[in-house]
Amino acid sequence: MSSDHELELKERVENSLQFIDNLEISVPELLYAQGGMALQEGASAAVDAGSVVAFTDTLNGQQKSDVLNSTLLAQLAANKKFDREQNTLNWYKFYSSVLEQVGWVVPSFQFARLQAAGSRFTVDRAAITLLQAIASPAEISVVQAAINALRGLQDRDHRVVIFESNSHTETLGNFQIATCGVSRSDTVVMKIGAFFFSTTERVTRVLFFSFPRAGTTLQQSRETLTLNEDVYRQVRDAVIKKLGDRATKFIDDLDI
Repeated sequence: MSSDHELELKERVENSLQFIDNLEISVPELLYAQGGMALQEGASAAVDAGSVVAFTDTLNGQQKSDVLNSTLLAQLAANKKFDREQNTLNWYKFYSSVLEQVGWVVPSFQFARLQAAGSRFTVDRAAITLLQAIASPAEISVVQAAINALRGLQDRDHRVVIFESNSHTETLGNFQIATCGVSRSDTVVMKIGAFFFSTTERVTRVLFFSFPRAGTTLQQSRETLTLNEDVYRQVRDAVIKKLGDRATKFIDDLDI
């Protein structure tokens, strides 16, 4: 590594640590799992506040934990800064800026309205269709398994409660469906589908709810994010410290 690159990395990490230290986060009362823990090896998935995140077997436990903690921090910080359902575009801008500060390379989220066929539609199918354009078959397989696992849980299961309470209110919502793998250059890559909506009917289980096409506006974006682990490993402890013990309740495994 050249001295110029080392100096640039050091300066970036120092700025990121200061940013994280000054960051304010909004933490609802509902929380669940051990923050910063290294998750199990192999293909797996988890609910992470208003996100469902699936992992191929190419990631190790520490990488999975890094993905979940960094995206949780971004959600909680964006929640503090902007109303998640009422001011969604600014929410996503700040969500992206937090991810960038901790080491993610994040393209600008470009949203477009979902053009659904038929009089009603469900978001689980829309999410898979959206991600198929950018994700590998292995990545699609694990995210489909994660969605199926969530579908099979009872309404009062804590994993359902975590996701539903953080992803939508009665008629407004904002959530993410992501699948992660490792590139040939050993870089953590996250393919993410981001969604927000308003509708005229009271939403229950958001991924499986039958939305009325005529009464619903659903915006979606698909993006590919990569993690600079040289940066993240130097801010990892600061992220975990900022999340604190309270954040242990926002993440829990899905059995896939």
